Amino acid sequence: MKKIHALFLLFISATFGNYAQEQQLKVFINCNCDTNYIRQNTTFLEFVRDQDLADVEIFAYNIRNAAGSQSYDFEYDGNNFYEGLSNSIRFEGNPNYTTDEFRKELLKKFHLGLVPFLIQGGYDVAVSVSTQEQETQVVDDTWKNWVFELSGGLFANQEASRKVNSYNFNIEADKVTDDWRISFDFRHDNSKSTFISDQTTYNSIRTNTRVFGRVVRSISDHFSAGLFYGGRKDTFQNLDFNYYVQPAVEYSIFPYQEVLNRELTFSYRLGAIYNDYIETTIYGYEQQRLTNHSLNFNVRFRQKWGDISSYLSATQYLNDGTKKSLSMRSNFNIRIIEGLAVRFSSNLELIRDLFTLPAGDNSIEDLLLQQRQIATDFRTSFSVGLSYTFGSIYNSIINTRL
Repeated sequence: MKKIHALFLLFISATFGNYAQEQQLKVFINCNCDTNYIRQNTTFLEFVRDQDLADVEIFAYNIRNAAGSQSYDFEYDGNNFYEGLSNSIRFEGNPNYTTDEFRKELLKKFHLGLVPFLIQGGYDVAVSVSTQEQETQVVDDTWKNWVFELSGGLFANQEASRKVNSYNFNIEADKVTDDWRISFDFRHDNSKSTFISDQTTYNSIRTNTRVFGRVVRSISDHFSAGLFYGGRKDTFQNLDFNYYVQPAVEYSIFPYQEVLNRELTFSYRLGAIYNDYIETTIYGYEQQRLTNHSLNFNVRFRQKWGDISSYLSATQYLNDGTKKSLSMRSNFNIRIIEGLAVRFSSNLELIRDLFTLPAGDNSIEDLLLQQRQIATDFRTSFSVGLSYTFGSIYNSIINTRL
């Protein structure tokens, strides 16, 4: 086995020694993590509320990793005296970490990424490192990159006129490598709601059991192909049994490695579906075989100016071209100027493919208790918000009293 030099960072002093400048380094951080913990344990920095006021802008982009934890990419960009200086560093979370262990390891990586800026600023950086000789070892992964998760829950709520009981059970299995993405999920949900009014009792029982998964193969930095599959039993959607198989291809405008910062993909699916209904449908079917195809468009940008995500899906049934659906979900969080941000959220569904609707009239219980799906040709929602922050530029003090 070849010998290599391994460099291990043991710690970076929380005080970073005495700094040479009169003012502390001003830092703006945008991270979906425990930022209060980072601020409390990074007293050598001055955290500011707006990125235009910072000497260093830090953006952390996170995504679920193959082990079932979170991976963070920290990107550091300098302003003012540090203009042109940048750095990046990655933190890979371990699913066996407790919350406290996770944030401590994340903090170490966060500190490490600051070193070039502290050096350029003339700060007295106290870093302890050690080097040692060690042999390169081939890791023998007993689980072969497979990660399994079992979960379940029980919920109970009761009042004088209402009682709700529900439980769920989930099994997940995932394998992720550079070339493959394989997943399998089993989920069971059961809920019973009881309502009492004027000595009359109304019961609503919903059961949903489903199995679904995918097998995806990476072809290149821009292409992938896969197979989606699944089956379920759903009282709400009038399905006694259903299964589907969908081959798919996807093209990514940007390389897949850039997914944390920007993503623009197109995918196409072609599917075969079998439905066995609990009640005869409005079209007179007790069983039905269907084929459909769908075109999907996904865009996501996470940049210094804000976040944008949008998903568009168009589906048509080949058995009957008039049966189709269109759905679009969008979220925008945009920084306009210093302290001013605007956010939009919208969801639109045009529905012309409700094959599963049972025949007959819907009772008032069906409508109010949502025991089964009700006919509709659209769903929509929209929200908009505006925020403006002003005042002191510093926000490094944490006070959680009362």
